[in-house]
Amino acid sequence: MPDESQRGLSVRKHLAPVLLLAMFCALMIVRLTARTPDESERARARMHLELIYALERAHLKEYGTYLPVDREKNGEILKLDDVPGRFRYRVTVEGSTFVAEARADLDGDGRHEVWYVDQETPEPVLIQQD
Repeated sequence: MPDESQRGLSVRKHLAPVLLLAMFCALMIVRLTARTPDESERARARMHLELIYALERAHLKEYGTYLPVDREKNGEILKLDDVPGRFRYRVTVEGSTFVAEARADLDGDGRHEVWYVDQETPEPVLIQQD
């Protein structure tokens, strides 16, 4: 049977690799779950588009029409200038259809990233990448 000093050495011998593995796993979890600023902007835009979709469905259910959302028409009422982030939102209504878009030039190259939802598509879809 090993004496006390041999058991202590055995535990310390195995403890170092286990601690290194635990630290590596923790660092990988942090790295893989951290978002870049652009990823955060995209997540916020998708969330806003999902909210716009819910608003449009509720408006249709209550009033029988979709609600056009535009800075010039009703941006003041809907507080479109207060929406955080770099994406800008617009909802176009034509008869019994609507298209909600979120667009932003994330890298400043003049080309916009565009996400959309419509009456058939509640999940935001990327139609043009920046």
